[in-house]
Amino acid sequence: MSKFFNLSTREGYGKFVSVTGICVNILISAVKFAVALISGSISILADAFNNLSDAATSVIMLAGFHMAAKPADEEHPFGHGRVEYLAGLFVATSMIFVGGKLLITSVEKIISPEAMDAGLMTLFVMSVSIVAKFLLAMFYRRAAKKINSETIHAAVIDSFTDCLATGAIIISIVLWIKFDINIDGGAGIFVSAFILRGGFESLKEILTPIIGGKADPELLDGIKKIVTESPDVIDVHDLIVHSYGAKKFFVSMHVELPATLTLLEAHEIIDRLERKLQATFGVYVTLHVDPVVQGDAAFDEHRALAEKILAEISADLSMHDFRVVPYKSGRKLIFDVDVPQNFPMSDRELRREFQRRLIAQHADDRAIIHLDHQYC
Repeated sequence: MSKFFNLSTREGYGKFVSVTGICVNILISAVKFAVALISGSISILADAFNNLSDAATSVIMLAGFHMAAKPADEEHPFGHGRVEYLAGLFVATSMIFVGGKLLITSVEKIISPEAMDAGLMTLFVMSVSIVAKFLLAMFYRRAAKKINSETIHAAVIDSFTDCLATGAIIISIVLWIKFDINIDGGAGIFVSAFILRGGFESLKEILTPIIGGKADPELLDGIKKIVTESPDVIDVHDLIVHSYGAKKFFVSMHVELPATLTLLEAHEIIDRLERKLQATFGVYVTLHVDPVVQGDAAFDEHRALAEKILAEISADLSMHDFRVVPYKSGRKLIFDVDVPQNFPMSDRELRREFQRRLIAQHADDRAIIHLDHQYC
């Protein structure tokens, strides 16, 4: 049991959180089912089904953490970390399904209303359930931050949504007890609306890492800081981070080094940086060397010209990997350009515009441009 709930590991902590969610939600659901049967309230019954579905999604969450911790195998060389995202996807879609079903039932209750038999005991039970769900939400939120889990964060949204939904039911009970006003069906619609909203919010968040979202800015800044602090490094670019589950990242980046370094010297610098990044962030790193010519007047002149033309086209453009090679009676400028997201010109238009401006100033020169669209 201690191995199953090893809180020092991501898997063990996630399992502990999942089992806690299962137990709490089953208990709350059972009490609400009993109250719903006694009172005949559709909104309380809807809330009970919602809590039962929360228990089911916690089971899926438990299975997700277990499977995500499985080591890499022949068919899955990058491990099974993304299974956790699939568990979060199930949590979100379950919320949407339950919310939709409850919406239909609540509308039917408005069309054919029935009297409730709700009293102070019912009110007390629902109030206690709000407190329990709020404490569970806070527990989930702390856990989500501790192990950086999108799946548990989806459960946070779900639990806070449940608090608001149950609050609406309490209002409907008070109106029935005090004023004999039956808004049970309307409260059910309100509950289902909160569940649907929470489901779609969770779905949006969990789809981001599945589709491929941007990496954590702190991770990116930390990687760049370590590499650029090396005295031999001129600059870095083309930083790409691939995620294969929480805390399992593969990083690649181009590192500019002086062209005067020998191959062995450059390799030693890169090898040292790769080891340091892996030790610091626990990431798998591949660094690519880009040699930079320094102290050559002709080279500097052509580089300055290329930078000037890019600045005239747009201040948002920057370049790297600049090289100059002979080309007939002129020179061939070879370089990469960083193109920001939503840049107004197409790749073809940008290349043609640069070429036109270059030829206008140096008729014998040509440019070979590789356009980099930023991933980070």
